[in-house]
Amino acid sequence: MNFHEFEIPSFIDGSQLLEELKCADVYIREDKLVIVGDLTKAEAAAGLKAHKEKPKVEPTIAEKLASVGLSIDDLKVALGI
Repeated sequence: MNFHEFEIPSFIDGSQLLEELKCADVYIREDKLVIVGDLTKAEAAAGLKAHKEKPKVEPTIAEKLASVGLSIDDLKVALGI
């Protein structure tokens, strides 16, 4: 098991990075990002360099209504359409 320390990047999503690198753990200790796993420092650095924020997906109208317990049909009835 290897422990590699890096400067903390401006963007970091620990669970996403953990999944991308398929490593044992990712955490911040003091002022360093620590990547733990069976990977070399070069592999960890390359994975960290490639790590980008996933684009946010805007929910659909139906999904927004469902989040408050309504359907499109319910909304139509409420609006008298």
